[in-house]
Amino acid sequence: MRYTLEQARILAGLTQIEMAEKMNMSEKTYIQYEKYRRILRMDQGYEFAKNVNVPFDSIIFFAGQVQKFCSFNELTCTI
Repeated sequence: MRYTLEQARILAGLTQIEMAEKMNMSEKTYIQYEKYRRILRMDQGYEFAKNVNVPFDSIIFFAGQVQKFCSFNELTCTI
């Protein structure tokens, strides 16, 4: 299964504000990552995966992958 940033965060039971705090960034900046307007650096991606307790390779970090794998009506994405 693959998860968008938003789906992984929700599965972890975190709000956008809580995730932004864990990632040491503003809520506004975090939201830009979650909406795929910005791309997380590799180190930020690993930190994100650690915070949501989802394997790094199960998280969709790029917008093009979202369209390829996900149905936003479901909580998970399939390959």
